[in-house]
Amino acid sequence: MSYLVLARKWRPQGFDDLIGQEPIMNILKNAISQSRISHAYIFSGPRGVGKTTTARILAKALNCKTGPAPSPCGACESCVGITDGSSVDVTEIDGASNNSVDDIRDLRERVKYAPSGGKYKVYIIDEVHMLSTSAFNALLKTLEEPPSHVIFVLATTEMKKIPATVLSRCQHMPFRRISASMIKTRLVQISDAEGIRISSPALSLVAKAADGSVRDSLTILDQLSSFSSEITEENVQSLLGMADFGILSGVSRALIEGNRVALIDAVNLLSEKGTDFRSFTKELVQFFRDLLVASVVQKPEDALDLSSDEIAVVKDIISASSEDQLTLMLSELMKAEADVRNSSSPRLALEMALIKASFLSSMKPLKEVIENIDYFSRQVRGSADEGISVNTPPVKTAPVAQKESPETERTATAEPEMSYASDEPVNEIMLEKPKGPLSENSSYEEESIESADEPSGAPAASAGADIASAWAKTLEKIDAPLASKISQATVELKESELLLTLNGGNAVFEDAIKKNLKSLEGIVSGEYGNKLRIKLATSQKKSPRRKDLKEKVLNEPLVKEALELFEGRIVDVAQFDNTKNGGDHV
Repeated sequence: MSYLVLARKWRPQGFDDLIGQEPIMNILKNAISQSRISHAYIFSGPRGVGKTTTARILAKALNCKTGPAPSPCGACESCVGITDGSSVDVTEIDGASNNSVDDIRDLRERVKYAPSGGKYKVYIIDEVHMLSTSAFNALLKTLEEPPSHVIFVLATTEMKKIPATVLSRCQHMPFRRISASMIKTRLVQISDAEGIRISSPALSLVAKAADGSVRDSLTILDQLSSFSSEITEENVQSLLGMADFGILSGVSRALIEGNRVALIDAVNLLSEKGTDFRSFTKELVQFFRDLLVASVVQKPEDALDLSSDEIAVVKDIISASSEDQLTLMLSELMKAEADVRNSSSPRLALEMALIKASFLSSMKPLKEVIENIDYFSRQVRGSADEGISVNTPPVKTAPVAQKESPETERTATAEPEMSYASDEPVNEIMLEKPKGPLSENSSYEEESIESADEPSGAPAASAGADIASAWAKTLEKIDAPLASKISQATVELKESELLLTLNGGNAVFEDAIKKNLKSLEGIVSGEYGNKLRIKLATSQKKSPRRKDLKEKVLNEPLVKEALELFEGRIVDVAQFDNTKNGGDHV
């Protein structure tokens, strides 16, 4: 007798032999037990997960001598005929080669005849998505209302190509990929029964390479049994061109650390071993996916199909990285996988992709950035507690003569440097000190205020310190809504005049401040100790052209580097004014 490959020899013969498709098996077994069998089914899913096998088992369960029964005997004439493909009541049709309207017309003529031996005639159309549109339309009426003795089973790997009109007439059974652990368990049973000597790590690699397909795993095992009498992990890697865990972990560590020399050395090593760069890139993407999962979940050993030693290496790698960095690197590697797969020079494409992704190693994790901001904020608050006013608005004092103060010399609090330039006219109003607290909606009658004696002989620098302190105390005495608007103005002291300037968009606060200028002058004069006059001015800056802004941005070194790194482009630019943070920004 000729040799029978493992995939055919170990094909499941009953519902209980199938693995990984328990929900579908329960539906079909219960439907048979309750005599609620549908006239048409669609079995969809990836290759090698049991679609056609399940269709044959369903046909045996319906036509078994003891049935219909959820567990066919497998020994009667009908079961044996379906198993060896000689049954006239079960017809398997290849949708790829019988996809014309004439083939469907012939099928419609044959379904009229009653079964010869069993209770049902079962038509299994494999790769049904290959039927033409006309063939699908010709099948619709028969598919919806077939004779009572006919059951259709449509199998496909591309469900999206099935017309909605066909899908609505069938019960859909979505088959799923089978986990590597379940495939490994089945391979252990088969290898023991066949006398194949293969190590457990080698079986794990075979199950992983099968990508959820039991048929593919048996094909690989069949091939390995001819490769060596005792199959090891190295044999599987050599036959399938797979990279070992050490190389994957080494490349991943070099990417996270930004070690480009190690990356080039790793690619050279892969080239010397004859590794398929396309396959390696695919495995590297999967490895980074495992790293990301391990960094997210609490127990990675439960979520990943890795040994305890491999889990320890994974934890060591992710300790030097962050979820943000791993996510960005995984995204880059997924793009690289497509580039390497379609490139005429896979090695060059892989090298460039690895070097490009390594630049992400210098990225600071978001958590670290937030911690640095919190640390800086605590430093600023600590300085404020020691007497330095952090809420003091920008103040610049002009180099003018110092007025004499009746009080002792005051201590400076803050003197931020700011620039002021305006050609706009100013509104000069003589004010007096108010008798109550000042708010945005307050209004006071103009009263006279006694002028204080002017001090003499104090240095000019002391005036800036005094006005900064007086201005900060003034803002504290004003209601918050008004104080927030006044704080947007730049402040400059010129002899006995305090010049407030609203730049750019802050000019909208001019009317609200004007209503309270009189009381504001009274408060600041009282805090300063001398009579002050307030001038309010607005300065409108001419906005640069959008074209000039874009040229300015393109000339920035950081922007150039970011565009080259991420292969990006500038869509639009906009300007905003942020005087407190140092001026105009784009």
